[in-house]
Amino acid sequence: MPTEYTRLRVLGRGATAQVWLADGPDGIVALKVAHEPGLLRREIAVLRRVRHPAIARLIAADPNGNWMAMEHAPLGQCNDWATGQSLATLVDFGTSLAEGLAALHEEGIVHGDVKPANVLVGVDHRPRLVDLGSATPAGQPVGSGATPGYMAPERLKTEPATVATDIWGLGATLYTVLTRRAPFTAEDATAMVWAPLTTLPEPLSAVRPRIPHALDELVLQMLAQRPQSRPKSALSVAQALGEALRDAPRAPIVGMYKEREILRHAVVDVLQGGRSMFVVHGTAGSGRRALIREAVQACVREGLRLIPPGDRASILAAVSVGGPCVVALDGDAEGGESLLQQLILTDTPVLVLARVERPMLSLARRGARHLTPPRLSLEEATLLLEAMGCDANRAEVLHRRSAGLPGAIQGLLAPTPLAGLSASARKVLQHLHNGAVTVPGLAALLELREHQLLDLVEPMMDRGMVVASADGMWLSAVR
Repeated sequence: MPTEYTRLRVLGRGATAQVWLADGPDGIVALKVAHEPGLLRREIAVLRRVRHPAIARLIAADPNGNWMAMEHAPLGQCNDWATGQSLATLVDFGTSLAEGLAALHEEGIVHGDVKPANVLVGVDHRPRLVDLGSATPAGQPVGSGATPGYMAPERLKTEPATVATDIWGLGATLYTVLTRRAPFTAEDATAMVWAPLTTLPEPLSAVRPRIPHALDELVLQMLAQRPQSRPKSALSVAQALGEALRDAPRAPIVGMYKEREILRHAVVDVLQGGRSMFVVHGTAGSGRRALIREAVQACVREGLRLIPPGDRASILAAVSVGGPCVVALDGDAEGGESLLQQLILTDTPVLVLARVERPMLSLARRGARHLTPPRLSLEEATLLLEAMGCDANRAEVLHRRSAGLPGAIQGLLAPTPLAGLSASARKVLQHLHNGAVTVPGLAALLELREHQLLDLVEPMMDRGMVVASADGMWLSAVR
């Protein structure tokens, strides 16, 4: 223990050292003392080699690696400091942290354990990256210790740390700072350890609805399972953060929490060579499109091939090329069920997402899973209004008028003028204004097949002009 420093109190204790708040020749410092001789040599060498405002400054050190004095960051861990800070301040903080990591990477060094506990806040409200004892040349193994839920997937596989590992850690730290919660949740500590390898984090907008869409996407991209799918450098992240802040929020998805988590697991399963088919059924305006769209966006972030729309032959040919891919299609379209019957037999790693009105039992018997979006509760409808910046006091009325359909609620808030409706759609409304009509009955009145009627009605339901009964058998106009 250096005699020139007076220890005041313990700041923290890790596997290799204990950190004290101390007073010495240079004033108040964070004094790190090794548990065993020489354990701090590597960290001291890195701090002498790389100097950046976002990396805690080395003030003095024992040449034998037994202790070192660093600048003290009095505002504590970044996740605690983040409470009450503006979005612009948090993004600026993240930009500085990304620039600090870029300085490390320019020297061929990766931190390997970027997480909120290792990002402190200086008196200037800027980041101070600490605990560089795990820092190592890119491509070499790092220590095994880590906080559950903050260990990159490749580290859980005991693969060497790379720049992409630090990008993931930066994404996890930004997720926590921006949402005030960890990227992953689990029922127990063991599940939390492995969560980054088995699922994906839910969008930030699910926790912070008014977040800019580009910022949401950027952080999720940083947390991609596959290292090659993440941004290529910390410097590119720093540049993208400022641009992302200028983007506008988008209406978030509210509810369907269990269904969305199931699909996030399915995306990871396909990445690892699995095959899944999900039949997403329910009435128009219930959120089927949103549920499928969120899963497809996750697939695209991970670099899965998105099979474009086409005829049966072209879709099957594209899937057979090989490599993980995703197919999203309308199962009620002509030939849709037959195509699904062929897709479920493929050996290619593929995630198939089919949007239908009613369950397809023939596919269930072959292993397809069925999901149906639950209707919004009054509480969820209130959250949706708040997320859209609308008057939450209207929630009860809108919830009742929409029958809990999210598409209908959004439509009621911005109804489309009748002048924009086709002649066929006007006929639908004319019949429904006289009272509720069954789907088969209305199809017969309009001389349409049921699936043609549903294709016609679905956009009207999304705009809040028409609602369906809970069983999907009856349609009525919103008055």
